[in-house]
Amino acid sequence: MPITYTWTATALIGYPTFDGETDVVTRASYTVLGDDGEGHTADYSNWQETPLDPSVPFIPYADLTPEIVIGWVQSNLGPDRVASIEESIAIVIQRQVTPPPEPEVLPLPWVAPVPPEAPVAAEPPVAAETPLIEPPAPDLSAPTN
Repeated sequence: MPITYTWTATALIGYPTFDGETDVVTRASYTVLGDDGEGHTADYSNWQETPLDPSVPFIPYADLTPEIVIGWVQSNLGPDRVASIEESIAIVIQRQVTPPPEPEVLPLPWVAPVPPEAPVAAEPPVAAETPLIEPPAPDLSAPTN
């Protein structure tokens, strides 16, 4: 199933006044969520500068919409970076669908392999009639009366 990408503006940073305008947004935080519709998701979040281009008409803060802000973000990122973000998300989702094999610890090729140790023979069991603790020997050095 194809992956659906949802771009969302999550925060705005700006100045109360700038260049004669009020509430001017200069950066936007955004999140991109990828969803394959089968329970596999991945996301990416970051900040992006927003345009301060005098040739573009100023949009008052109260008139901003999610579509306008995400349009600024994607425009400033450029189509190659937008595609790269979505491709990265697709890779994460693909690894959820088909996990790669677990890596293995490889021997160092310049070190001779160590032969496995021979198994140690088990000691014979202790017979039941053998005392486990021997009584102490009498102290012959002590004087007797």
